[in-house]
Amino acid sequence: MIKILIATKNKGKIKEIREILKTLPIKIIALPEDEEDTVKEDGETYLENALKKAQYYANKYKLPALSDDSGLEIDALNGAPGINSARFLGEKTSFDEKMKKILEMLKDNPNRKARFKTVAVLYLPREKRYFTTEGTVEGEILEAPEKKEGSGFGYDPVFKPVGFNKSFSVLGKEVKNKISHRSKALDKMKEIIEENFGEAMK
Repeated sequence: MIKILIATKNKGKIKEIREILKTLPIKIIALPEDEEDTVKEDGETYLENALKKAQYYANKYKLPALSDDSGLEIDALNGAPGINSARFLGEKTSFDEKMKKILEMLKDNPNRKARFKTVAVLYLPREKRYFTTEGTVEGEILEAPEKKEGSGFGYDPVFKPVGFNKSFSVLGKEVKNKISHRSKALDKMKEIIEENFGEAMK
């Protein structure tokens, strides 16, 4: 059976990726709980950051590694926080604080248009090559967070996707995993995995 390592320590993201890829006959492996290494995400693009993480952990654990880099891009803030979404106001700042600051920055601004963007990378250490896909979901920033306990993570409570009247958090994982930026990128990656590892998965 094909083993693929998820190159992230974000538990919410790991859970989401497992759910989206569960239809593939592959074994999803998370990083060990005691993994201390951290890859510095100092790239200028989502692709650079995702590739750095996938490449580093793939080479360390000698396994194909899947990573992604995502961001929330808000038109009224010139695309910010964008690639710096996780590091906005500092990595140790809670997302509740990050969202509060964004809502303050957008106060009384009628332009709430925004999007989530993801670039996913699957790096193969033996072949020293990688595959990449991307996904985007358009939407807008709400006036206040809509949070459902145990559902969603990051900026999900303030983002309402086009065609819906609830935040990603309230919509829940079943809806989110069908329409989100990450699901779109990973659906494309599923096709790549099937094309390249089809025989090995039988």
